[in-house]
Amino acid sequence: MRETESGQAIGRRGLLLLGGWWGLETLSSSCAPEPEAAPKPGEVSIRLSEIEGGRRVVVVVLGNPVEVSRAENSVVARSLLCTHIGCVVKWREDLREYRCPCHEGRYDAAGEVIAGPPPRPLPTLPIRISGGRAYVGS
Repeated sequence: MRETESGQAIGRRGLLLLGGWWGLETLSSSCAPEPEAAPKPGEVSIRLSEIEGGRRVVVVVLGNPVEVSRAENSVVARSLLCTHIGCVVKWREDLREYRCPCHEGRYDAAGEVIAGPPPRPLPTLPIRISGGRAYVGS
């Protein structure tokens, strides 16, 4: 028999129960999902489940439209402001490209310029993943 800190005797059954409780407590705390963090200033968060299956979600980050989607094994946040004069581009699923309504600028699925006056690709924004959410911005 062993004694507890208070001097009380604890038998084999008590040790097993105590060990089982400690093991369950340790296991449950290590398997618990990562808690959702609050967005930092200038960030917007979305659930990763919202962009499953090729879905694209548009959010507003610091007043600007941004599309969040999955590409391969990563999550991408892309500005939807045309790099020509800042018009909002739209994704055309049928053509698999972004189109600018102002001056016929066209971008491929990766945001690279394929036609028209845009001087640069659509920029990407920083993104971090935590607790089943994507945090976009800053």
